[in-house]
Amino acid sequence: LVPDVSRVTLPRVRRGTLATPAVPPTASDDDAAASADTRRGVLDRSVAAVAALSTLALGAGAPPAGATDLKRFNKKLAMVGVPELDDIPGGFNALLETYSQSTPKLLVEFLYPQNWLVVKPSQNTNGEAGTVSAGDYGKGDSAALYVGAAPTDGSAASKGFLQKTFVAGISQRGDNQYQNFEITKVLPAPAKDYVMAEFTYELLTGAGFVVERKGVGSLTTVGAAAPALITVTTSARYKKLGPALKTVAASFRAFEKSSSIADISGDD
Repeated sequence: LVPDVSRVTLPRVRRGTLATPAVPPTASDDDAAASADTRRGVLDRSVAAVAALSTLALGAGAPPAGATDLKRFNKKLAMVGVPELDDIPGGFNALLETYSQSTPKLLVEFLYPQNWLVVKPSQNTNGEAGTVSAGDYGKGDSAALYVGAAPTDGSAASKGFLQKTFVAGISQRGDNQYQNFEITKVLPAPAKDYVMAEFTYELLTGAGFVVERKGVGSLTTVGAAAPALITVTTSARYKKLGPALKTVAASFRAFEKSSSIADISGDD
């Protein structure tokens, strides 16, 4: 809402006569300068008043359009029996989505930067296809859900299982090939029964280019499923985007979806 500037009353300023007398008045140059300063001061204060009204109308500190409302999002979490969030960091939105292609079916939750686009599984007569993801795809930044089978030997937190799962996640679309994948660092666990790690690899594009990529993934197990959220960008952009990707990966949570709960979709 922008205030109606036409209703702001400006102080009346007395203007000089159009004719300039041949003989100047007795007022000194200093007096004329002071008068000009007075007129400028009045106008400056009037402009400042309009600016203040505009700030009040637009709402100083108001959240950006499309930002997730914490209260509404927590209400949705409570409806499906999922722990509520303490906070949504500035610059991020929160997503809660149903994933029906695994056994058991899942509810997945994570944060993502507000300028990222969310892509959800498609629904047709054959069922659900695709995955839950978000990203600034034109720049090569993304976070995507991958769900594999949980290991039966309790090795979900091992470096070998992490690498196997993350490799499957980055190649699930099958558009490009990769080489030299490596788990470079296991990071502190973001929550109980979760494991998180940094990784690097080289992407071989269809055009014949080799692109160095770097990311962060988080993994857990839910029954027989091993859901993981895999965030990735170019190695060059990781220097700037790395902290945001770590925030996204650390926020990832997956829960078994009760059959009594309707499918959930949305980020607010």
